[in-house]
Amino acid sequence: MTSELDLLRFLASPRGQDALAHARATRGLDAMARRADLDRRGTGEEARAVLSMDGLRVRAAAKTPLADVLLLTKDALEQATPAPVADDRAKRFAPFARVADLGASVGFDTIALALAGREVVAVERDPVRVACLRHNVAAAGVADRVRIVEGDFLAEPPEADAAFLDPDRRPDGRRTRDPERFEPPPAAWAPLAARYRGLLLKLPPVLEDDPGAGPPPIATEWVSLDGEMKETRRGFGALEQRVPRRAVLLPAGTVVEGEGRPWPSPRAPLLGDVLVDPDPAVVVSRLLGDVAHAHGAHPIHPRIAYLLASPEAAPGLAPFGALLRVDGLGGTSPTDLARLLDAFDVGRVDIRTRGIEDPPDAWRRRLRLRGSRAATLVITRGPDDRYLAVLSGPVPAGAGGASGSRPAGRP
Repeated sequence: MTSELDLLRFLASPRGQDALAHARATRGLDAMARRADLDRRGTGEEARAVLSMDGLRVRAAAKTPLADVLLLTKDALEQATPAPVADDRAKRFAPFARVADLGASVGFDTIALALAGREVVAVERDPVRVACLRHNVAAAGVADRVRIVEGDFLAEPPEADAAFLDPDRRPDGRRTRDPERFEPPPAAWAPLAARYRGLLLKLPPVLEDDPGAGPPPIATEWVSLDGEMKETRRGFGALEQRVPRRAVLLPAGTVVEGEGRPWPSPRAPLLGDVLVDPDPAVVVSRLLGDVAHAHGAHPIHPRIAYLLASPEAAPGLAPFGALLRVDGLGGTSPTDLARLLDAFDVGRVDIRTRGIEDPPDAWRRRLRLRGSRAATLVITRGPDDRYLAVLSGPVPAGAGGASGSRPAGRP
């Protein structure tokens, strides 16, 4: 049986590249026909390797525009950083000429750093990932800015001005959220940081913080992309951030910074209000109170992350979450919901729930949808802790537009 490394060498060869191009051109055709066609171009193992790599490239397209020229492994792809997030992070290293990518894997972050103008020392100990890495930096056109070192960065940390570290969260093949099981674990981070002017850590998207209201033990940044949490960052040395908490909302680049102010007092929704469904980075970073105070908004409940504000506040709140207009209010019994939906001729509904037991599908089964209009139904709790239903429509563009429509800024 051919080894994985030998199959990667085949895929990187002119014959393998030709087979991958053919696989890409025949996507969407019958799977059996594709396999039979590739069997005629090489061995059965080669055909399986080509189809497997093409499948990984299809999945990688959601993370990088370079997907169709890269060589990948399944595990490396699952932990790889989406390009907008990697590009944003690479900007942090602008003051440094040479950056070490510690545990470079197949090169997503190495490529982002090189494209940002840095010289990169990419260290990776897994020979399969090293083979992918060598191919990928060349395919991305940055091989002249990257020096690849096959080895253990803990045993021999490379010389560089700063370093980036993405600890392996699958050391035994299964994802873990326990930092003590990361590779390397937290005990290794400070000694590594001491070797460089700056070290930046990539950690899981939602890293548990101290349960109290005070600042995190290390200044922390939470990053989302298109309304989905992607990573947590912590810096050391010259890369340590100056504020306890920061949220970065990509792709717009909106930034919220602060210490995590307590939420204002809650209030009940009013017809015509703007309802803000905040970006998760704002919520997880505990900066929702900072946003609310800065823009005169109030939570709908003491512990539920929906904000209410006047229509005049919509432009200022637009970068921090999805905005909805409060068109109707009601109870949550089947009779009350039917009355509310019928009054607005609603037949298609996007249901959002927060702070209640039943998920959206359970509520959907209780509805009788007979109308012709589409709307959003928010089912949550009010200030008195009782269930309520809010029927919402989009906020007009002139009143603030969609989430992420403004440039980066601070509340």
